[in-house]
Amino acid sequence: MYEKRRLERKTVSTSLEVYDLDTGSHLGRVVDLHAEGLMLLSDQPIDLYKLYALQVSLPMTLNGLTEFFLDAESLWNRESLAGGQYWTGLHFTKLPEESRACIERMVASR
Repeated sequence: MYEKRRLERKTVSTSLEVYDLDTGSHLGRVVDLHAEGLMLLSDQPIDLYKLYALQVSLPMTLNGLTEFFLDAESLWNRESLAGGQYWTGLHFTKLPEESRACIERMVASR
């Protein structure tokens, strides 16, 4: 199978909860991420090819922040093997510098 991903994803060891800023709803949690995107695990399927404004809540203070913000587009999803949960790949479309710095620090620490 051809792999389109250029960057290695890093598994997230802490719970990074993700919220949709437009609806205020909890979307799920980050499973892994890199400088261009993330994989989300959720209880509900995420709409494909939709642009999302997201808040990522950190379980600790990182670079002086307890949360960061970004815009992303959902590119793929599939149901987990166990069923009842969904994996979704999101590509960042807008990543403010403070958000990028948090992600780079998390990725570098793995």
